[in-house]
Order: sequence, then structure tokens, then C-alpha cells
Amino acid sequence: MSQDGAATPLPEDRFDSEGRPLDPRAIARASLAADRNWSLWVILGAVLGSVGLALLAGTSVGALALAAFLVCCAVVRGVVRGGPAALVVRSRVTDVTVLAGLALAIGVLSQIVPTIVR
Repeated sequence: MSQDGAATPLPEDRFDSEGRPLDPRAIARASLAADRNWSLWVILGAVLGSVGLALLAGTSVGALALAAFLVCCAVVRGVVRGGPAALVVRSRVTDVTVLAGLALAIGVLSQIVPTIVR
């Protein structure tokens, strides 16, 4: 704690996952401009497309489409330096592992869970 009672930030809190120094003004500008970020719109479109496929062609098809999109996201996050804003959450290894694991789980479950027929 500092003398005025405020918590002093730890040295690692001043850097992002790529080791670049954080700029609070840039973070605030980025959060205000989130609606103009193309990567958020692409992800929204892919999720809505997967839901549409699930409604039209069946749940397993929609789930496989979502799993394929997650694989694409994992590849993009692993290859592109910095990556799209919507995919950069933690370190590169953590993001790729979570995206690939989620894609694998959804893909496997879409094939082994029976489809409910009404």
C-alpha cells in the first residue's frame, strides 16, 4: 500500500500478456470503440450462423460448424502476432489451448450425444 492508502500495482500488472507496457488511455479508447471492432462482429456472425444451421439442418451440424469455427480461431490466435481483439484474452498458449479444447469437446459431443427427435 502507498502512503495515501491506495494499493500500489504490482510490476507485472503494468504489462500485457505479450510483455508490452499497458497504457490506460489506450485501454479506455479500445473499450469505447468495441462496437467498431470487426473481430467481434465475425464471431457474432459465426455463432448466429451455427445456431441457424442447428435449427435448419440439425443440432449436430450446427455444433460441428461451431467446432470448425473454434478450430479456425485457435489457428488464427496461434499464428497471427497480437491477434484479433476478440481472441486475445490470456497468453497465446492459454488461448490456443482453450479454443482447441473447446472445439474438440464440442465436436466429439456433437457426434456422441443423441439428437432429440420430436
